Amino acid sequence: MDSDYGVPRELSEVQQNRTLYQPELPPCLQGTTVRVEYGDVAIAADPAGAHVISHAYPHTYGQPLAHFLRKAANVPDAKVISEHPAVRVGIVFCGRQSPGGHNVIWGLHEAIKAHNVNSKLIGFLGGTDGLLAQKTLEITNEVLSSYKNQGGYDMLGRTKDQIRTTEQVNGAMATCQALKLDALVIIGGVTSNTDAAQLAETFAEAKCATKVVGVPVTLNGDLKNQFVETTVGFDTICKVNSQLISNMCTDALSAEKYYYFIRMMGRKASHVALECALQSHPNMVILGEEVAASKLTIFDITKQICDAVQARAEKDKNHGVILIPEGLVESIPELYALLQEINGLHGKGVSVENISSQLSPWASALFEFLPQFIRQQVCIDSVNSQNPTIDIRFLLLQHSCFFIMQLLLRPESDDSAQLSQIETEKLLAQLVETEMNKRLKEGTYKGKKFNAICHFFGYQARGAMPSKFDCDYAYVLGHVCYHILAAGLNGYMATVTNLKSPLNKWRCGAAPISSMMTVKRWSRGPATTQIGKPAVHMASVDLRGKAYEMLRQNSSSCLLEDIYRNPGPLQFEGPGADAKPISLCVEDQDYMGRIKKLQEYLEKVKSIVKPGCSQDVLKAALSAMSSVTETLAIMTSSSTGQPPL
Repeated sequence: MDSDYGVPRELSEVQQNRTLYQPELPPCLQGTTVRVEYGDVAIAADPAGAHVISHAYPHTYGQPLAHFLRKAANVPDAKVISEHPAVRVGIVFCGRQSPGGHNVIWGLHEAIKAHNVNSKLIGFLGGTDGLLAQKTLEITNEVLSSYKNQGGYDMLGRTKDQIRTTEQVNGAMATCQALKLDALVIIGGVTSNTDAAQLAETFAEAKCATKVVGVPVTLNGDLKNQFVETTVGFDTICKVNSQLISNMCTDALSAEKYYYFIRMMGRKASHVALECALQSHPNMVILGEEVAASKLTIFDITKQICDAVQARAEKDKNHGVILIPEGLVESIPELYALLQEINGLHGKGVSVENISSQLSPWASALFEFLPQFIRQQVCIDSVNSQNPTIDIRFLLLQHSCFFIMQLLLRPESDDSAQLSQIETEKLLAQLVETEMNKRLKEGTYKGKKFNAICHFFGYQARGAMPSKFDCDYAYVLGHVCYHILAAGLNGYMATVTNLKSPLNKWRCGAAPISSMMTVKRWSRGPATTQIGKPAVHMASVDLRGKAYEMLRQNSSSCLLEDIYRNPGPLQFEGPGADAKPISLCVEDQDYMGRIKKLQEYLEKVKSIVKPGCSQDVLKAALSAMSSVTETLAIMTSSSTGQPPL
């Protein structure tokens, strides 16, 4: 009900205490004067797609980076904005609910009121549906009072999370014009920020006065690039889930007879599974990126798990915990191909009942295997023996259709499968059980009978109270949004880098969303053809990164020993309260800071190597620059597959 949005919550004592917590601001956001330094023009990370992106976004691609400066910064060419007219800003939740989202709104509200008390922040009720229908709620201190530092998106709500069609884009523009908005802030992940970029481009082309700003908020942690180190909500999700996993580890160690197969939320990327593994030390974690890189089949993965179970049994350990990302099904080559073929047939109007008969021979063979798992899962053999009147063929057809429907379910915002509905953990547990029973019968496995218990940790943490880090990060991003608007920027994402450092060393800025885009390709190599529209695509786990390296360094110990680690419940004060994601802290970050440092070095070179400098200085500069440019050309060509110029 629309009337339920923004109403005061009934809060527990802990919630009431959390509403009193006041996040701090880094020095660059303090005071009422906005100081912005513009860097070089931001380009796409993949030069091969730059011309496609620039063609699709002629008004918003190729804009400069923006760095917001502290009062004491000595930057002569910085733009200083001291006058702040009243503004009308709209804000909408466009992604899945992620802990900390409310603090973005709080931070933006505090910022616009601090700079001009007559400014107004207008929230759209029910996500993008509310945006298109012009259903609004003015954000006030009274409305915010029971939502500060709280989880969920229930202050405003969310719906379909899509602003993509011409009708939707025009509807959003009509709303902004009707409400005379100076800016529209979109809170969400990769899909929502792609939509934000399209809105910004369309608004600029139509000379609509409304500026569009994106905010990186998604629990999956897959909106990650050179400008965005992590997303709001990821820390909370991983901490809550890590405690649940640790509880399962303790239970497994206590009972000594169960293997827990735990599927983690995270969609196609495995960031949540990786971070939770680093925090809780389960016996195994299977990352989708590993599977895709090694081209492992479902049977390869099954053998890996079975070999691990057997190795542990030889050490008299008949228990364990295995983490599985929900996107694993799309990383397994044969299952992904089957998924694509089923989706293709479904798109052509083939009914669920007839899909199996329309599959290609290899897909049909694989599909015929899947109902056996479904049959064993629901014990059809047992049911049939107890009730001979039930037609086994009817039950098989019924469960075949069930699995097809799992593969066909789609989220609202794109055409991919709704991965949260595909029970990969049950498939793997059943395959492992079958293989271990076979080994037991053959005498190659001498441990106890294999027992699996499956869990899906998907929705349990989405509405959690945000961690201290997510509260601070979201609140700061809200303030950054105002700075972006004060600078008159359009099509930018609010960014904060150097996040692993204390808050007073965070660097705040803004980067064009179009510079974060890539263009998907049919195949790899120099002859690759670009397809589709540019988009902000999800970032996979970096298998060359330090977080993954840390995981692999400990993998053997975790596999054979029980070195489970319990981080405990989410803490707001005391030990653990200031902890940040391990995967954030171990990586080399602060891209924006390093860009600024490089610019400073280049300026120093320019100030030293001027007409009239000595021959020796000139020769040294030319030699160094020649070496650097040659190295960079080789590095760039290796990442794009193109020969160096």
